Amino acid sequence: MILGNARRAARVRAPMHAIRALPIVLSTLLVSLATGCHTYYRTPGGPAPIGEMTDPSIAEKLKAVPESPMPATLALVRVQEGRYSSRSVAGVYRGGISIVTADDLELPEDAQRIAKWPEVRAITRLTAVLVPQATAENQPYSAMLALREGAASVHADILALYTIDTTFRVDDFSPGALGLVTLGLAPTKSAVVNATASLAFLDVRTGFVYGTAEASSRDDQIANSWTSEDAIDQCRRRVEREALLKLFERAGAAWAEIASARRAQGAPPQAAGGGS
Repeated sequence: MILGNARRAARVRAPMHAIRALPIVLSTLLVSLATGCHTYYRTPGGPAPIGEMTDPSIAEKLKAVPESPMPATLALVRVQEGRYSSRSVAGVYRGGISIVTADDLELPEDAQRIAKWPEVRAITRLTAVLVPQATAENQPYSAMLALREGAASVHADILALYTIDTTFRVDDFSPGALGLVTLGLAPTKSAVVNATASLAFLDVRTGFVYGTAEASSRDDQIANSWTSEDAIDQCRRRVEREALLKLFERAGAAWAEIASARRAQGAPPQAAGGGS
């Protein structure tokens, strides 16, 4: 009889132990669910190495000469590192670089303003469909040759290519390209987005570099304002757009000097049929 009572008591105590353990089980489950949620923002890819994309030989660089007529037809294109991606766009891979569509950051009025630069006969967008795959994979100069070939196909005289280098920093930590930024950080932390836009003017025929322009923009916030991927990405796109606007303004000034110098050098007038 005593043994039977002990067994019944054990059966009564077992559910009580399960009830007492329930908060622990629920807490563990909630932590698992929280860590399983998407609590990070992945930063975009990096810039294209425009400097490395010019002729690798110093001797060949020195041999390159300007041949563009004036006024000139400009082919505008944005390039980023190979297999570039961001939350808003994915680049089209072209052997070591990616070509990014204009509507990610550009607006129609940008091309309209560029068309009013001095000695600009026309402005055209260079899209990925016109650019062949580079003959040598992961060699920047080969990618540049492919871009110039694409620009030649639309009878452009000048290749105006630009890239954007966007960095994120939370206090002293920078995740780098394709890194992870934690959402909803403490309000004591500072969050900075910096974008630098760089552009180079190249002669489609010879690869001669006429000049470059660069501009930057940044945004400082309290880190706890980064509560969602959309919040961070809106900040990124705003900063990149501001940097691009500044770049086009400085590029316009640089182009005015280039065009003036070409005229002084006796640049030939453009043929009626176009840039080639």
